[in-house]
Formats: sequence, structure tokens, C-alpha cells
Amino acid sequence: MSLTVNFDGSWDSQTRKEIEDAVRRCIGEPPNNESWAVLLSAGLSGDFCEVQVTTAHQSRSRLFFDDSSKLAKAITEWIGMYPLR
Repeated sequence: MSLTVNFDGSWDSQTRKEIEDAVRRCIGEPPNNESWAVLLSAGLSGDFCEVQVTTAHQSRSRLFFDDSSKLAKAITEWIGMYPLR
């Protein structure tokens, strides 16, 4: 069906677009009409980001403490280490 990317917390529009574009390029469209979701939650002071990826067959999450300008790259590298199915 689709890949949904949701943001929780305070995100500036540029960072949000960079991360969403990078995640969509990295993950692509889910197979077999499945719906996958990515939730990105910013810490209250912006000092961390929690990423939760949920597919039909697995779920994973990770905390990132990277500067917001480096998050897109860090998140896609993490996703790329363990291909989604």
C-alpha cells in the first residue's frame, strides 16, 4: 500500500523534508500492498531523535544523538545495515 513517515515533536521544515526524502529513497515502496510506517520523535530539547520503523513482519527502533543536519544520513545508514522485509 504505502510508506508513511510521521514526525512527532518540534521539527524545522528543512530538516523534516531532508529526513523524509532520505527515508523514502532508502526504503522505497513496501512490497505486496503492505503498509509500513516510520515515526520520528524529537526530544524536548532537540538533543535526540527516536526512530521507529514498523513493517508487516518486523519492528525496530533506535535513538540518535546526532545534530539535526546529520540525521538524514545517519538514519538511512542505520536502515541500510538491516534491510527491511
